[in-house]
Amino acid sequence: MTVSDFGPAKVFNIEASGTTLRRTPKMSRSSDESSIVLALPTRTDNHMTWAREERLFGPRDLILVDLSVPYVYGWKGAGASYALHVDVDHLGVPRDLIHAAATQPRRSPLYDLVRDHVARLTAQAEQLADTAAAAELGVASAELMRALVISAAGSGQRLRDSMQSSTQARVQAYVRQNLRDPDLTPARIAAANAMSLRALYKLYETMGQSLEQSIIEQRLQGARADLTASHRRYTSIAAVGRAWGFSNPSFFTAKFRQAFGVTPRQLVAARSVPENAGVAAAGGDRVPG
Repeated sequence: MTVSDFGPAKVFNIEASGTTLRRTPKMSRSSDESSIVLALPTRTDNHMTWAREERLFGPRDLILVDLSVPYVYGWKGAGASYALHVDVDHLGVPRDLIHAAATQPRRSPLYDLVRDHVARLTAQAEQLADTAAAAELGVASAELMRALVISAAGSGQRLRDSMQSSTQARVQAYVRQNLRDPDLTPARIAAANAMSLRALYKLYETMGQSLEQSIIEQRLQGARADLTASHRRYTSIAAVGRAWGFSNPSFFTAKFRQAFGVTPRQLVAARSVPENAGVAAAGGDRVPG
């Protein structure tokens, strides 16, 4: 059993011999369990008894479950279940809507998309949880779960609102994951998220942001964190700037001063530069270790 943290979401994977997980009515009444789960059998058929209905799910069938209600779930022989957990309060969807969607999740036009996303996320959970974008990936995953629930339950306006929110989360997660790439352009972001440039800019307008400014601000925050870290990853200020997508040292310094009121060099100096610290070539001030 492994658990991987993605901020508002978690991945809980089980690989085991014949297994049964049971929540009795008594346990349900006495527990404060609040997770909503999208589970995927990965090797063998899984059985699920929920709301007095018993069903059999094959590998790659998506199962939507409210863990606060009684259920019996398991499989015979060697098997596995990978699952995405999101707290019901973060999901922001009424339980009656979740229960309606759980009976027929395939009614959602998003079923295949969400199933494939959950399959990839859970299969690579341990690696992805170690990335800087883990929390953003959790947000995007929760939004996709919300969209699946709403569309499977047949709520049109809620679906439109949720899809808008899901698109925002997905694009922001992609940007955050690729901030260090100097070739992160609007065209590349749009192509990676299957949308037009016009739609991308419109999306950021609805969030009250400029795409380019948002990227610069996030890169500057990352650079400042590196410059003030107790363990130095880079040997010079210029190297820190390049690592965060700033190929021009002068542009990096100007934007940094505009954002934080000091230059990168002044920030480093304020953190007690050793007396004998050397200075590299112009634009490459040494970062004290």
